[in-house]
Amino acid sequence: MAQVPTDFAHAASTLTAPCYPDGVTVQELLPKVKAAGAILAGGLHPDIKATYFRIGHMGAVKSEDILATVGAIESGLSACGYKFENGIGVAAAQSVLLDD
Repeated sequence: MAQVPTDFAHAASTLTAPCYPDGVTVQELLPKVKAAGAILAGGLHPDIKATYFRIGHMGAVKSEDILATVGAIESGLSACGYKFENGIGVAAAQSVLLDD
């Protein structure tokens, strides 16, 4: 999934801003992710706000929070009809977290 910052030098350490995949909109995804247990925010930048959403991860964020959020995003994407390998995001996040 593409992100708004195109390189680490311009990325925030307390926010992730992924782009919506083709065929998925803010009006569809965010309510479905919320229903799955995570609250995310829409984009703010006026020129591209409909193309990305925001995931905040500041403060005391635990591994369980990350896995639950990624799982809720996967659930939301699936509910929107987006085709992907279910569980791939959670597995990737878990792999990174286990390496830390």
